[in-house]
Amino acid sequence: MTSSLNEIDFVAMGRTCYGHAARRTANLLTRHYNRHMNDVGLELTQAQLLAVIADGSAQSASEIARYLGIDRSTLARNLKPLESAGLISRQETSGRTVLPILTPSGQAKVVEIHERWQQAQLEISELLGSEGADAVRAHMSALRKAVHILEERENAQSTPTAHQSL
Repeated sequence: MTSSLNEIDFVAMGRTCYGHAARRTANLLTRHYNRHMNDVGLELTQAQLLAVIADGSAQSASEIARYLGIDRSTLARNLKPLESAGLISRQETSGRTVLPILTPSGQAKVVEIHERWQQAQLEISELLGSEGADAVRAHMSALRKAVHILEERENAQSTPTAHQSL
């Protein structure tokens, strides 16, 4: 156990922290993509959300949120301006499920988004090269998997078994 602040190497923490590196990288990437999305009047998060809706494979809002790595309340907040802008509407499906769907304006916007995304993606890909790009994706995937494993372990430890709850 560290006995004082003077004994903590904060520079080493910042240099080696996966969370810090991921956040810095995500912020830089988001700014890069946002510069390209500026032309269509959206931010990357909104563009990603419209792309997931356009894909049409999500069967619920929960699936959309899970795919984007956000919670349902964040999803709801992000849907409101897209609905206000006339890019999406809500469609009732089976039971109480309501899914966002693209309006014709939203469909046209997704085509614009795709063009801007391709340019932003190409700029980074050219700098990384195909092997570098593949390595980055593989390392990010491995990091996500490691965190998922840790979350599952924590959930398993915090969930009482039937015997424990009696």
